[in-house]
Amino acid sequence: MMKRILFLTPFCPSRIAGGHNYTRLLLKKLADEGYLVDLLYCKYSKDPFYENPDTTRIQILRVCKINTFVKFLNAIKVPILHPIFTIRFSWLVLFFLKWMDFKKNYDLVYLDHPQMYIYGLFFKQKKVLMAHDVMAQRYDRASSRFVQKIVKIGERFFMSMKNCVVFSFSEKDQLLVKKYYGISSEKTNFFIDSQIRCLPPPSIQNYFVFFGKWDRDDNLDGMKWFFNEVYPKINARIKIIGSAMPREYQIELKKKPFVEYLGFIDNPYDVIANAKAVLAPLFTGAGVKVKVIESLACGTPVVGNDISFEGISNEWNDFMLAVNSAKEFVCAMQKINMDKDERTQFRTNFLRKYDSQSFINYLRRINV
Repeated sequence: MMKRILFLTPFCPSRIAGGHNYTRLLLKKLADEGYLVDLLYCKYSKDPFYENPDTTRIQILRVCKINTFVKFLNAIKVPILHPIFTIRFSWLVLFFLKWMDFKKNYDLVYLDHPQMYIYGLFFKQKKVLMAHDVMAQRYDRASSRFVQKIVKIGERFFMSMKNCVVFSFSEKDQLLVKKYYGISSEKTNFFIDSQIRCLPPPSIQNYFVFFGKWDRDDNLDGMKWFFNEVYPKINARIKIIGSAMPREYQIELKKKPFVEYLGFIDNPYDVIANAKAVLAPLFTGAGVKVKVIESLACGTPVVGNDISFEGISNEWNDFMLAVNSAKEFVCAMQKINMDKDERTQFRTNFLRKYDSQSFINYLRRINV
């Protein structure tokens, strides 16, 4: 008998960002494995709709339209919790989901990101809490002690729910969950996009790449730092890939020579694979950075700092150039000189060793 999964995600599964793409690929993998998945996802008006690859096994239950006003209303409905846990919560949506559960009797509820954990309180069956980031670490880096405490209380409360298992993307995050909350968790890896696996050998060209979703402060602040502190000291061509760049900053970028903003590209991996390196300075945020994993899978070195590489095995250090100042950033960019054969061999080894199916293996292990 095919198993049924209720899959709740706070964003649209798509290629527009790393976390979104992981969710898109996971849904496809679940369908390929024979699971019946009922999906609820959220989207802003500017976001694309989810392109369902298997309408016989993946049913879209509801698309929840969101905006700043809706998130504010949701947050004040449950004022005792930090808004990160409540901005996607709706009582009407909950009643709808409970009705669907009554009709279909789901075998598992998948809660994709802390913004959806709250729904797990109302389901008795096995629940998976996917921690794209450990919120406690994210807020430790960018908030007051009061906010940090409120976030930790909320995250501990949800991760301690009955009949649930927490998943993260790295051993580092597993250790954080254990340190903060005394909870053992499981690890899964990101999926490597088929477009990466099909790449031809690189034709290395004289440019560097920024890659990300630019309405995220973590990404945009890092790029602004680069253009303020590093770019004036180096003569380099820069290509920038990714959606949601603020209009005012696009205007600033057009004033800079040798800088090209390409926007969202459905297949960015050719540009990444042929670049000298990907640039990834980050000063806030948490969790494994998908853009670093995807860049390494393309055989492309990455210049960043410690936050950029946290949670990724030291085995790949030769292609993760960690720097701690603007001066070191300039030096790393000037010295990068991996040749085609070296990069092709690295890419082959990375793809061979990077396991992308551990969550599916977990479902098999618990017979779901």
